[in-house]
Amino acid sequence: MNWQLWLKGLAAAAIGGAATGATHALSTNGTINGTTGMTAAAGALATVLAYLMKSPLAGQSAPENPALPVNAKQ
Repeated sequence: MNWQLWLKGLAAAAIGGAATGATHALSTNGTINGTTGMTAAAGALATVLAYLMKSPLAGQSAPENPALPVNAKQ
């Protein structure tokens, strides 16, 4: 597993989620305060969790019986 690439993806997900959350908070109330920070943190957490669901940590095995492609012969 390429850890450097995986960590860059994780960081990109966190930054993107935080930026989206902060932008939403600023567009609603127009000021930077604690709510902006909490919304940015919630956005970062949500995107990091979504990233981990699609790209799990190393050591977790692949499914035992992956689905066959549509045109595969059995």
